Amino acid sequence: MTYIQKYLSKKGGILSGDLAKYIQKRKGISNDAARKQIERLGSPIHKLSGLFSDKKVFVYHSDNYQTEAYYLDLLEAFRTDGKRCFYLLNALKYHHGLLPVNELANYTLSPVNAIKGHMKFSTLIELLKKHNLISETINGEYRLNSSFTEHQKPNQRHIQGIQLSKKLVLQQFEIWSKNIGMVSFKRGKNNNIVGGFQFGFTAPSYIDGLVGYTSKIKKPGFLVADILIGNTTNDTTIGFFTRKIATIKASNPTLKLLPVLLVDGISSEGLNQLKSKGVLVASIKELFGKDYSDLLKNLINTVTNAGAILKTEPEKYLNLMKKLTKLVDGKTNNLRGDLFELAVGFYYSKYSQSLNIGKRVPVVDSVRTREIDVLASTENEMFIIECKGYNYPIDAEYIEAYISEKVREIRGWLNLRFPEKRHRFEIWSTGGFTDEALIILKKTKESVKKFDFDFLDQKAIMEKANQLNDKKFKEILRDYYLKEYV
Repeated sequence: MTYIQKYLSKKGGILSGDLAKYIQKRKGISNDAARKQIERLGSPIHKLSGLFSDKKVFVYHSDNYQTEAYYLDLLEAFRTDGKRCFYLLNALKYHHGLLPVNELANYTLSPVNAIKGHMKFSTLIELLKKHNLISETINGEYRLNSSFTEHQKPNQRHIQGIQLSKKLVLQQFEIWSKNIGMVSFKRGKNNNIVGGFQFGFTAPSYIDGLVGYTSKIKKPGFLVADILIGNTTNDTTIGFFTRKIATIKASNPTLKLLPVLLVDGISSEGLNQLKSKGVLVASIKELFGKDYSDLLKNLINTVTNAGAILKTEPEKYLNLMKKLTKLVDGKTNNLRGDLFELAVGFYYSKYSQSLNIGKRVPVVDSVRTREIDVLASTENEMFIIECKGYNYPIDAEYIEAYISEKVREIRGWLNLRFPEKRHRFEIWSTGGFTDEALIILKKTKESVKKFDFDFLDQKAIMEKANQLNDKKFKEILRDYYLKEYV
């Protein structure tokens, strides 16, 4: 083993520039000579390239590949010489290891559209996938390699609670900005591109100071906003936003922006950095009030611990839904479908011995998982409920995939885990089903023998609610899902 191999075997990895300095000091040779030695290195020494500034590479011993030390040293190398990678990985870490595919670009330095001198977001994603730093899940999320998240599996329910809260805040922020005349009516967009970069919310604005003119034609500026909630927000966390704004200003100086960062808390260092860069820091508590801020915490907690709360303290769920209706003035269409599984869970909490909301189960002979919206069990039966709380009918394509793929794969897990119990699959849809979908559903219900199967439209769901005979539950169905049936 050479002295370089011995040196690298004791480290997770090192940037080529730092390794060159070590070789210079050890051998008393020039920097150029040291770099040539690094270029000639072969197995068991390997290099990770294309992600660092000034053509630097990350050099490591094969024995340390993907160890904790490897990832710690790699993240530090990104922090100093690979900012685009550092901020993307840090964004995933901030969001507990998972972000929807359509949102991750909001939190990076990389433009979605081509800008000279900057690596595109899509290119960066492919490089990070290639080097096994991130992956894409079957559920449409980017996942951070677990070694960056201290070997903890992502808490899916907690992440979902934060994502729902972000939706709610961005929706309320759009309403607020329209009401005060800051942005154009019905022009706001989520996960939209301005100046080549993607933001959580954008809207054209004609307020004084943002308007420009091209050939005497009025040209609006843009309000651009991102949101950080549910974790520690500091000067490192917010770096992506200030750098993104700076790049847009440098590449498109005529484009006028009003940059806003929505937060549920921020360090003094982070706050000062944002203010010094001309960013409007919008505290959710200060913007919408303490009741609203407390509502978000309640929402996250309820979604995170849904099974236990619905089973032991169902009043917490009912009170949450009442507060949502009151505080957001009924404008919660985006949340309605996402929270329907809690309504179905509330119903089954009255009959089951145990209840689990959003449980992910392993697919037999696969590394994939499947999510069960509501999983309830009695002494002799397992209930597996698919929840669709939207105002449009479910089509045949979805039903075919649900029955042939999801039901089949979940049954594989059930047969191993609960072979002694009868299995009952149900799909609840507040928007009903298309005629083509109903044909498939009815045929399946009549033909299956090894398990039970049923489907519920608006009328059938209301019949279930009447059987439960719970006034508050009926009010929730009326306010959110089944107005014409209550």
